[in-house]
Amino acid sequence: MLVAAGQARPFCQIWKVVCREPGLCVDEQIAHVLDRLRPQTGRIAALMKQHNTADDEEERGLEASLEVVRYFNDDRQDGAGQPQERDQHNLFGWALDREAIAFLAATGAYLDVDEYDMTPSPPSA
Repeated sequence: MLVAAGQARPFCQIWKVVCREPGLCVDEQIAHVLDRLRPQTGRIAALMKQHNTADDEEERGLEASLEVVRYFNDDRQDGAGQPQERDQHNLFGWALDREAIAFLAATGAYLDVDEYDMTPSPPSA
């Protein structure tokens, strides 16, 4: 975004709402987070609309995102990687339900997903 001299620069504010309940699939964690945000959908949508009246995306002032970060095979993360016990349900694979998609659409948010394989590299000989 180009800002002319003397113009105020947009502010940056980041809110982080997390679900650290072990043993949940990603879509279950997303549902827990959105359950907390959904009562504020109208206020979030109004804020986004107020600051994003420009048609050009580069001119918009705010952006909202739902960020999903997942680590596989990370022994340091309790419950965030693969299941530690063989009898746990499979934590791989996930989908967004209609309610999650409706929330993203209503608030103008985008989905950003990062997944990391934390499997240690074999020692080099």
